[in-house]
Amino acid sequence: MVGLSSIEEFSGLKWETHSHTVYSNRRHRRFDALNTPREMIEAAIRKGLQGMIITDHDSVAGGLAGRKVARGYKDFKVIPGAEVTSHSGHILAIGIENNVPRGLTVEETVERIHDLGGIAVASHPFSSRVRPSLGEECLKTDGVEVFNATNRGDSNSRALFLAQTHGCRGTAGSDAHWDRAVGNAGIVCDDPLEDIPHGRARLFGEYSSTWNMRVFNFRQLASALANRPLWK
Repeated sequence: MVGLSSIEEFSGLKWETHSHTVYSNRRHRRFDALNTPREMIEAAIRKGLQGMIITDHDSVAGGLAGRKVARGYKDFKVIPGAEVTSHSGHILAIGIENNVPRGLTVEETVERIHDLGGIAVASHPFSSRVRPSLGEECLKTDGVEVFNATNRGDSNSRALFLAQTHGCRGTAGSDAHWDRAVGNAGIVCDDPLEDIPHGRARLFGEYSSTWNMRVFNFRQLASALANRPLWK
């Protein structure tokens, strides 16, 4: 992926910026994610990460639980957040501790996130698998996810080109919905809340394998058919 750098070139902490836990599993998203915050944290540590931003769908509960769990792991940090469903698409709310309502405009969503002390990053703005996605409205946020490890085709390239053309800050994330996807992409910096808006975060990433995604989708389907979790 053009624009991503080798993490060995930079100093700082290695962060996962886009991850989901079982706290995303509500209503129609009952088996959206397959692991607890603790399991995701332990997977991140095994991958050599030093930090994780937990961004469950429209809920900060997983991030708050994860931050509490992380206290038991030396030198590992968790920042709570959420992936907020705005009227136009998903926005990562990084560093918030209270929920942002669904269905607001992009401008209203970003304002709420700022009021809660967080930063707003547009998730996969040109995704072909998540509808709606922000498209060019991503320019209204604090940063753009220019590499999402689950995207395919030209989705990431379009996001990267738009961000570079308009001088927007870029991020990368795994969009991990189970422990095997953690750490496929992310950023290297000291403090995401400070470093993303100032362009001090360095990106790394590789695509999630097709096999990995197929296994994940199979486990989702099997759990739904059995009406109980089957990922253990």
